[in-house]
Amino acid sequence: MFEEIRLIPYPRKVGRINGYKDCTSIRISGQRRVNGMDVGEFLGIYGVNTGQDGVNVSCETGLDDCGTEGYKLSISDEGVKLRAGTDAGLIYALVTLAQLIGNYGGKIPVCEIEDSPSTAYRGFMLDAGRYFFPKEDVIKLVDLCVLHKINAFHWHLTEDQGWRLESEKYPLLTEKGSRRSHTNFGIRPHGGFYTKKDIAEVVEYCRKRNVSVIPEFDVPGHSVAALSCYPWLGCFDRKLKVATHSGVKHDVMCAGKESTYTFVTDVLDEIVGLFGGNTAYIHIGGDEAVKTRWKICPHCQAKMKELGLKSEGELQAYFMSRVADHVVGKGFTPVMWNETDLSLPCHEKAVWQIWTTGGALSVADIARFAAKHGGVINSDSNYAYLDMPYAYVNLEKCYSFTPMPDGIEPGGFVGAEAALWTEYVPNFKSACRKSLPRLCALSDAMWGRYGGDFSGFCARLDFFEKYLAQLGYKGSGRAQTMPGKARAFFQKIVFERRQLHWQGLHNLIDNAAVKRKYGKEKR
Repeated sequence: MFEEIRLIPYPRKVGRINGYKDCTSIRISGQRRVNGMDVGEFLGIYGVNTGQDGVNVSCETGLDDCGTEGYKLSISDEGVKLRAGTDAGLIYALVTLAQLIGNYGGKIPVCEIEDSPSTAYRGFMLDAGRYFFPKEDVIKLVDLCVLHKINAFHWHLTEDQGWRLESEKYPLLTEKGSRRSHTNFGIRPHGGFYTKKDIAEVVEYCRKRNVSVIPEFDVPGHSVAALSCYPWLGCFDRKLKVATHSGVKHDVMCAGKESTYTFVTDVLDEIVGLFGGNTAYIHIGGDEAVKTRWKICPHCQAKMKELGLKSEGELQAYFMSRVADHVVGKGFTPVMWNETDLSLPCHEKAVWQIWTTGGALSVADIARFAAKHGGVINSDSNYAYLDMPYAYVNLEKCYSFTPMPDGIEPGGFVGAEAALWTEYVPNFKSACRKSLPRLCALSDAMWGRYGGDFSGFCARLDFFEKYLAQLGYKGSGRAQTMPGKARAFFQKIVFERRQLHWQGLHNLIDNAAVKRKYGKEKR
């Protein structure tokens, strides 16, 4: 009976297992450095011991038939051979070896492996805006990406609840905008931000491990933290506090003032200076931008009249295209969350990250539209949102994720991404419980899902989870990730308490106050 090798994500091709070889310690020969790192030190992070009496592991790059991220791994009585075309491929060969040693308890299978991914962009997003994650925890999560052969770390850095990016030109963004007085119904203040030195360290750590860092500066919505520091960014120069509660806010950046665009491009220029050496992409947000303020804002209405725009939706399309133009002018590809109104203009080079659908639209509908422009990153929230309760997105559903939507050509498909939003994920421990083991299932899908069915995946997962736990990544148990009806019911009840935090009544009252003070909708 065929037994799948204990690896996640599963390799493209695995030869027959011909016994097992003791491998509790290794010694490196051949190429001893990869992307500027000592191979032994790199493996040590993932629990591999090195010593002169260990199994010989020879490393070599420069093979023509492996591709950018592919590799060949051969385990025999004589030792282990790792071959790759580039250092990126060698990194994944080393990760595979580390996982084999961990998953098999130091007695690795004698076999041949040939491997390469089917998806070029394989991402993981961390929302550090709602809850700040210290640099040390960010690095741990980057290592978790490496273990899953994920090559893009999407760092969501600006939110209503906190601004996390140091800015020389706008210092109040971190002096004031990085802290909120309390969280939801909590009583403790929360805050923090990343210095330029912190960011440089994370970017370099990622570069060495074949992980690009995609920064997200979310505009024009999700910007209350910035508006609280510089009220002139809003439509009415209102005095606001950094948002405390979760939920969509109605105060957004003004699309009619030139000073708003100056601010946005200034910040983008700083972002390019910090991240530009390790990314081709800059994320500019664009989601959940409520138009309530724009409808009564004299600046926004004047801009619409000047441009001949018929709706506030068209005004946002103008706003995002103008921001995207600046990103393109700096030599990068803009990424934005997808629209659900496909009649609105779309920047020809903007990649859409799919997270939601609207009306009768499907993910495939949106993907086909976006693929004709800059391309598609698939983060369908029904499969790839790690913050969702397991009652809604269980482990098996994650495993069934199809990265490339039906009906689009490979040239329009950029990749796929798992997303961890942190409205209710306050720390690293909670992040692990939410992400694991769902990230394992999604990584298997993004790499190529070359293994068998879900039951085979779970058999491999049993070993991988123990290995991850030894490295400090403790996920949720199977009863939690595949809940029965009773457990699922209570998970939903607990999750839906978020409705108490979304401040819907506050928005209604505040909207009425703004309308009384600043006038009715301009039409």
